[in-house]
Formats: sequence, structure tokens, C-alpha cells
Amino acid sequence: MKRYGTYIKPYLGAFILGPLLMLTEVAGEIMLPKLMSLIINNGVANRDTSYIIAVGGVMVVTAFVMAAGGIGAAYFSSKASICFSSDLRKDVFDKVQQFSFKNIDDFSSGSLVTRLTNDIQQIQNVLMMSLRLMFRAPGMLIGGLIMAYLMNSRLVTILLVVIPLLLLAIAVILRTAFPRFEVMQKKIDRLNSGVQEALTNVRVIKSFVREDYENKKFSKASRMLYDLSVRAEGLLAFNNPAMMVAVYFCIISVSWFGAKFIVAGDMSTGDLTSLFSYIM
Repeated sequence: MKRYGTYIKPYLGAFILGPLLMLTEVAGEIMLPKLMSLIINNGVANRDTSYIIAVGGVMVVTAFVMAAGGIGAAYFSSKASICFSSDLRKDVFDKVQQFSFKNIDDFSSGSLVTRLTNDIQQIQNVLMMSLRLMFRAPGMLIGGLIMAYLMNSRLVTILLVVIPLLLLAIAVILRTAFPRFEVMQKKIDRLNSGVQEALTNVRVIKSFVREDYENKKFSKASRMLYDLSVRAEGLLAFNNPAMMVAVYFCIISVSWFGAKFIVAGDMSTGDLTSLFSYIM
């Protein structure tokens, strides 16, 4: 991590501003459902048009502030991650130029090409998403739970039961899928090596009329990579269904018990509506 620190320092401002501006968007997303509940409980219930307009105006201003924060966060997180990966790629390339022929043979040219292209691109993508989600995801989770608790502490119990079960399901999916991505990385190396060999020796291949053989060789390597990618990504595709099952179980449960609380006078309609937003 100290080594990575040298690539972060020149763009430290962007690394700090990105997550901070994202917090502005998070704060707005947490406040909007509460403002909507105030409109329903106080404005619609009492038919107070002036109250609805006043709180609606606050919601509009909040939305514009959120938009500004989101755009700023996207800009600075993109700038930080792209500049980081650009400098890293340059240094890795310079390092490869210093390798001996034995080093290059040990690593293989295809593997080194993958390090410089696909791997650094993946680091860039992870860094960009991390800067956008580092505070957003925990902030939304904690803020949503706090607001839901303030609205009705008994209904929050449903969320506290479902969230660990959802985390367990996602952990099982990732644990199963991760080894397949490791194998897929090796197949990418082999595919790159094969392409490089074919391009380097294209005259020899043509001289010995080996085009069909090379085409079949490439097709086989490409097909193996395709099959592995489909199986690995297919496992990750279970993430969304797992989340949807958890979300809609919460919505049905909250609707069932919330309706009883409303009839008993322990909860307002506006709070129940906002609670759905916090569940999502």
C-alpha cells in the first residue's frame, strides 16, 4: 500500500473530494423520503397546499444539491482513478523494459501484456467504484437504518434479520465464483500469448500454410475463455435475484405489520411509504 501511495499523492485532492461530494448525494437521498412522509402526514392529510409547496420546494433544492454532488463525485473519482492507473501503467511498462530475457520467458509475454492492459484496467475500475461507493454504500445503509428506526423501531427488526441472511447468500456466491475468475485470468494470458505468437510469426505461418491450424488453435482458446467467463459471470448473476428476494420479503413483511400499526394508530401512512424507500 505504501507503493500505491506514491501514485495517490499527486492527485490527493481528487481522492478526497470525490468521496466527500458523494456524501452530499447520500445525505440528500436519506432526507428525501423523510420530507415525502412530512408532505403525506401533514400536507395531504390536512389538505394544506402551502405546506406541500414549501416542503416540495425543499425537496427540489435538495435534488439539485444532490445532482451537483453526484456530478462532482463522478468527475473527481474518474480523474483520480484514471490518473492513478495511467502513472502505474507507465511505471510497470518501464519496469518490464528492464527485464532480462529469462524474466520475460518466466512470466511469458502474454502474461506481461495482460498485466499492462487488463489487470491495470481492472484496478482502475475497482478504484473508481471504491471512490464512489466507499462512503455511499455504508452511508446509505447506516442512514437508512437510523431513519427507519426513528420512524418505527419494531419494523426495523425485519431488516436486521434479513440483512445478515442476504450477506451470507452473497458470500456463498462470491466464494464459489472467485476461483473461476482466477482460472479465467490464466486463460486470458494464454490467449494473449497465442495472438502475439501468431502476429510475430505471421510470415512463417503463411509460408508453411498453417492458417487453418492457427485459426483452430485460436478458436479453441477463445471458446475455453468464453465458457469460463459465462460460468463465472453466471454465478455472479445470482446476486440480483438474492437481493430482490430480500427486498420484496422486507416490503411484504413491512406492509403486513405496518398496516396493523396504522389501524392501531401507532404509525402514519407517510412513515410507511417512506419506510419502503429506506428498504430499497
